[in-house]
Amino acid sequence: MEWFIWLISVFWIAFGSLAILYTAPTRETTGRMVERLGRVPLGVLAAVFGLLLMVASRGSIQAGFIFLLGLLGLIKGGLFLWNPGGIYEKSVQWSLVTASDHTYRFMGIVSLILGTALISWS
Repeated sequence: MEWFIWLISVFWIAFGSLAILYTAPTRETTGRMVERLGRVPLGVLAAVFGLLLMVASRGSIQAGFIFLLGLLGLIKGGLFLWNPGGIYEKSVQWSLVTASDHTYRFMGIVSLILGTALISWS
């Protein structure tokens, strides 16, 4: 399952780089994608990716940290599916509309660092 960690890493590095360098277009594209997919498919996607990260963590140097990232993805997917108190709508509104460009760039930096760390640990 090392290929899955590499796939996630490359995606996070690409997203982080785009979020840092091209903040507005990346935010618009992400917003269109989220609107097109909807709550349930994104919840299932987050849960599946979390579960796959948890399974793939066994062959990694930092298995505990990657397992924790997978667990957080699984919890996020479950919350999006269950949607207590409209948490999905609030998080989408905050991340795509309310958050400043500096906050979005910071999320890109975190994504870039996590992607690089995952590649080095696989």
